[in-house]
Amino acid sequence: MYTLLILGIMIFLPIPVMMKYMFTGRSAYRGILEGSFVAITGVTLVFLLFWAMTGVTFFEVLNSTLSQLNVEDMSPSSYYMIGMKELDSDGMLLALESMKEMTKLAFPGTVIVICLVIAYLNYAVISWYINKSGRKISVLPPFRAFSLPKNIFFGAVIIYLLSYITANVGIIDKDLIMFNLELLFTFIFSIQGLAVIFYIGYSKKLPKIILFIVSGIFILTWIGQTFLFLLGLTDGILNIRKRFSKQI
Repeated sequence: MYTLLILGIMIFLPIPVMMKYMFTGRSAYRGILEGSFVAITGVTLVFLLFWAMTGVTFFEVLNSTLSQLNVEDMSPSSYYMIGMKELDSDGMLLALESMKEMTKLAFPGTVIVICLVIAYLNYAVISWYINKSGRKISVLPPFRAFSLPKNIFFGAVIIYLLSYITANVGIIDKDLIMFNLELLFTFIFSIQGLAVIFYIGYSKKLPKIILFIVSGIFILTWIGQTFLFLLGLTDGILNIRKRFSKQI
């Protein structure tokens, strides 16, 4: 019940906010961002409602579920997915416990990322459908043109410092907040890095299928994710796409 409610909030709650931006011709990305904030707020309220009605938190339910997972219950294909096939029994146990801990730490950041992705897909589909009807609205620019605000670096430093101070005075668990900050910053800069890949591919007139395959390889591998993050970070600082366009 709660899972369906949360999914419904992620999908439908941001729509009125985003449509306001569509019909007034304002920034599509700003609409997505505000729509995501609304969805995150809605999900947070569901978590609080769950706690008020049951006396336990979602984190406690997640922890209880993960604690029931053990090496003996996992199928051989699961070992491959988390890189445990070549380990001995003790190593597999340690790897499984590490995976459980990472899952718990990543939970808040994962919820935020899902809200952002769903809002983006929502806006893209709805704006495309309305635009086909002939009504003038604010549509998403091509993904290759995606770029983070120039003040993102200053904002990131401020957020990091405030989070570090908050964690060190004991208000919030340090591992939890720092892990999720790293997850979110890695995600947003990797998205910018992916936009650079699409921009270069478009400039070189590469088929879209090749771009999707290359992007999939980057997204699904640790080295590829690191490359995308560094590429997005470099583009944010040096504006690689602008320099690249001058050489064409």
